[in-house]
Amino acid sequence: MRLGIDATELREGAVGGVRTAVYLLLDALRNCAPDVELMAFAPEPVETPRGVRCVATGGPRRPLFWRRSRQLRRHLRGLDLFHSPVTAFPDAPVPVTATVHELPFVENFRLEGQGRALVQEFWLARAMSRCRALVAPTEATLSQLRVAHPAAPRIARVVPHPAPPVERTSHGHDGSLLFVGRLDKRKCVEALLEGASGAVHGEIRLAGEQPERRRRAIEEVAARAGVLDRVRFLGVVDAIALDDLYCRACVVGLLSASEGFGFPVLEGLARGVPVVVAKGTGAAEVGGEAAIAVDPGSREEINAALRAAATPEHRQRIAVKGPARAMEFTPERTARGYLEVFQRALGG
Repeated sequence: MRLGIDATELREGAVGGVRTAVYLLLDALRNCAPDVELMAFAPEPVETPRGVRCVATGGPRRPLFWRRSRQLRRHLRGLDLFHSPVTAFPDAPVPVTATVHELPFVENFRLEGQGRALVQEFWLARAMSRCRALVAPTEATLSQLRVAHPAAPRIARVVPHPAPPVERTSHGHDGSLLFVGRLDKRKCVEALLEGASGAVHGEIRLAGEQPERRRRAIEEVAARAGVLDRVRFLGVVDAIALDDLYCRACVVGLLSASEGFGFPVLEGLARGVPVVVAKGTGAAEVGGEAAIAVDPGSREEINAALRAAATPEHRQRIAVKGPARAMEFTPERTARGYLEVFQRALGG
């Protein structure tokens, strides 16, 4: 099989879960599917796992315009299949599959806003009409697909992402609460800060993209909750610094109202760090019994969960259960699932 994958999320400066998912997928397929001729496509050279060929097509640098460019379509000829990590995929001259990471507008229309919701609905409808198959990383995302488009289960399948590799585990903590991700409204960082009041006595560290407008809003909430003096806006950090933040954290919090997967959950658990997540989300599904799931709308429930997560007894349990849970998300499982999707898309 000659397989092409959209690798624009690996461009310099890009961050986030989709970037992580694309890199790990390429690595999993390279290691577990040696018979597949694998190529990563982008307008300019990007860093790919060793052994994965990058095809720099030229053309527009902005992903949306590049996906509609003649340069890309010309390079796709001769492939058996093209896979896109997003539903905004190109009009390709070959069969296409796509990953739907999450559909936040389904359950959180107010947080997303009408404009973003309409855009998400447009791309999903297009994917349903033109894709041979869709992949969802969790049952939570598949449920959103069912609501947004009742015919989705006919072509969609759940294939979890693999856990990012971890070289060391936590052997202590400095009492800090760690959040990793972009400060979007749906991440519910305000609820995490309000729940942390009186429960977390160390620093509250926020790592990831931090738009200035959202940062100001979060500072106001932190001030009202009495924790502003302990909040640290770290911005985007490199892999070494992020590893250090995880290993020093007492608790990792991810209370997103909508979360398709939640790599920070696995990154925390793999290091033996307790994790608190929102009920009914992909993050709760990924964490399983190793994570504490709460109602993100209940300040009391969040507060109680953060207190419980910080106890020596719970940390001792998670030191064993956390890494064991993360080890269930193997590259072999991901590669096998995607290969089955690709074969079905090709009529196999």
